[in-house]
Amino acid sequence: MKNHSEGNKTALSSLVLSLILLLFNSCSTLNPDDMQNSVDRIAARYVPDQREGISDIRVIEGKNHELVIRGETDSPELKQAVIDTLKKSGFIVRDSILVLPGVSLGEYRYGVVSLSVINLRREPGHDAELVSQTLMGTPVRVLKNEDYWLLIQTPDNYISWTEKSSVQLMSESDLKIWKDSPRLIYLNNSGWIYESPDEKGYVGDLVAGCIMKNAGSLKGFAKVILPDGREGYVRSNTVKEFNKWKDNTIPHSESVYKVASTMMGVPYLWGGSSAKAVDCSGFVQSVYFMNGIILSRDASLQAMHGLPVDISKGWNDLKEGDLLFFGSVRNLKHRVTHVAVYKGDGEFIHSAGRVMINSLDSTRSNYSSYRKNSLLSARRIIGAQGSKGIVAVKEHSWY
Repeated sequence: MKNHSEGNKTALSSLVLSLILLLFNSCSTLNPDDMQNSVDRIAARYVPDQREGISDIRVIEGKNHELVIRGETDSPELKQAVIDTLKKSGFIVRDSILVLPGVSLGEYRYGVVSLSVINLRREPGHDAELVSQTLMGTPVRVLKNEDYWLLIQTPDNYISWTEKSSVQLMSESDLKIWKDSPRLIYLNNSGWIYESPDEKGYVGDLVAGCIMKNAGSLKGFAKVILPDGREGYVRSNTVKEFNKWKDNTIPHSESVYKVASTMMGVPYLWGGSSAKAVDCSGFVQSVYFMNGIILSRDASLQAMHGLPVDISKGWNDLKEGDLLFFGSVRNLKHRVTHVAVYKGDGEFIHSAGRVMINSLDSTRSNYSSYRKNSLLSARRIIGAQGSKGIVAVKEHSWY
């Protein structure tokens, strides 16, 4: 289910093993810190960012040239690379690494979000940092199930904790039934699911991008079934058949800005990723999702993907819909902390306090010297679909 490229894994494994073996064999003895550092180097190659993968492997020195490796990862390839490296270096390896999802989950290793917007947190607790959100109908991979909390991975590969009550747990066969069922996607920025087609009584709320089962139509309303089995009605003119939407939605410059402009004034929320409230990268991700594209979650991740656009001589090469990245430079490296969607003519739309439009042109009333001085780079998403970090919804196997 995980949406990672399988190409070059064998070559990567061989390269990693060769480099680490060279390090091991260059020393007659290795202390535990040396061994841990070597394993960390392997882990960094297979899981370069802990926001999109899990790598927590510890090396403990045992007796008689024995090493105990403990911890967890969601990469079987990483686990095998560590074991192979240590064994080929002459160590006896005792493997205690858990590959997630663990067998304790049973068959319920997947799920579908059952509320309009759910909160995703860094740790399992209501006081933990809000790192993102995701929407009703989004398929997720379940990595852990602990008390009232689930560790999940969303289609953008982001890993976080959410309340168990927010997700309808499913087996792989359950998820296939969900995927094969006729579904609808909600198009308006906000709205309601009603108990009846006369709009009396409420079942729940909706935001743009929510996905529900289609159970027929009645009097200008679509009957819908939510992932947790609740039923209700939504106005037919606010939804579209999901398969037609994902197959026929082709992003272009004008459509990207058109969606972005409908969110003008939406308040800023750290970790927000819906039409209710957004942070800067959540705003960009939401805009592109409604144009049929799944982007990476955070600004610093988004800045790694897409086609580079030269801004060294100004903004003449920029096109509507391009992404602008802002931040600082430390030790000759960009530290991206903010992202915006380019509007054209030096203007950009972004979430900073609220969704607003600012300009790079000092003669404009909406000029932001802070943003102009902190502009680092630009990337073009349109035309880069299918590359790492830029996946069309119709090409994502989870949908």
